[in-house]
Amino acid sequence: MSDRSRVLRASFVKEIKTWLRNKERLGFVILFPLLYYSAFVLLMGGVYAGPGVDTALVVEEQNPEFYTNGLIEILGTHDPIPPSLRLVELDSDTANRLFETGEILLVITIPEGFEEALQNNQSTSIHIMVNNAHEDMTKNLRMPVIRKLDIFYQTYLTEDAKVDFNVELLNEYTPPRLAYMAWTVMVYGISFGGMFLAASATAQEYEQSTIEELTLSNRSPYAIYAGKMLSGAVLSYISIPAVLFLGWGLYGVLPRGDILTFLAMTLPLAIFTAGVGTILGSMARNSVYVVPLCALVALFYWITGGGIAPLSLTGMGFTVLNEYVPFSNAYRTMIEMFVQGTYSHATIDISVVWLLAVALIAASPFVANRISEVNLGARIERMRSRRKKMVIHA
Repeated sequence: MSDRSRVLRASFVKEIKTWLRNKERLGFVILFPLLYYSAFVLLMGGVYAGPGVDTALVVEEQNPEFYTNGLIEILGTHDPIPPSLRLVELDSDTANRLFETGEILLVITIPEGFEEALQNNQSTSIHIMVNNAHEDMTKNLRMPVIRKLDIFYQTYLTEDAKVDFNVELLNEYTPPRLAYMAWTVMVYGISFGGMFLAASATAQEYEQSTIEELTLSNRSPYAIYAGKMLSGAVLSYISIPAVLFLGWGLYGVLPRGDILTFLAMTLPLAIFTAGVGTILGSMARNSVYVVPLCALVALFYWITGGGIAPLSLTGMGFTVLNEYVPFSNAYRTMIEMFVQGTYSHATIDISVVWLLAVALIAASPFVANRISEVNLGARIERMRSRRKKMVIHA
């Protein structure tokens, strides 16, 4: 084993033991994704886990009989999987007015000829309007309608019926959206947990004035930083059981997919963010600054790139960047695997994230070492002192 390998291993083991002894700060890595999840519950829980969504039902069918009444009954039945639909029968003009003002989020219209079409085994449709600015939310409000239509199809339309019912990617069981967010928050918890752990470990070396001693003892700075980076990536997985248990405890569902694909996607993602954290730690040189820095980065991206707020709010530059940074690739693959159990984008997404992770593994220790030669914090303090002196003299 070469000297560099021994130093890397020693740095890795040392950081693992240090963090396991520091349970208070390690707890932050577990609380981080849970806080995000709680924030989403506070923002969206009234829609998804509350009494239900007020839904305008417009019945244009002039002769409602067996099929029409059956559909209305199924739409109005309480759904154990949130969100439920709270039907309010309205005329077309009133429903459109409330829809335009935002007082009604969902409008379902049963058109004229619906009953006759089904009686004669002809294809027909109902009209659905969803009033929401964000695509993610729009899809979620369609979910209960899709489930209700599936129940109606299986209950009222026999096997020899010629009516087609085509719904893209219709699952036999659709978990609630809050559980989706719990699982995707797990991905971001791993990523930014790695960033926080690596940044804090690097900053502590400067706080304790030990980084110079390690360097002067002829130990490889590259291996030291790489060990901190890899330890942060490994320990970031400590939040997984808590998030999985939360989603299962509240909604009784677990994600689909397999552990190998999950690790293949999240491991390079954790390494990538840990590499960024190593650079941030060498710049900040103070672990106190690392906590809000990582928290703000995580909160910003989770709200925008994670599907809570429209990307257009952040401007065109971030919207374009969001298509190429590894978080978008991880989000797409995780959602597809967790919810649908499919892997159509897994190969390209895993390749992109691994490419960036390998680049950070090679570059971040060198970048952190070069940055360490320049005390940015001291320079900022000197600039502040000069400004104060200029103000006093003025």
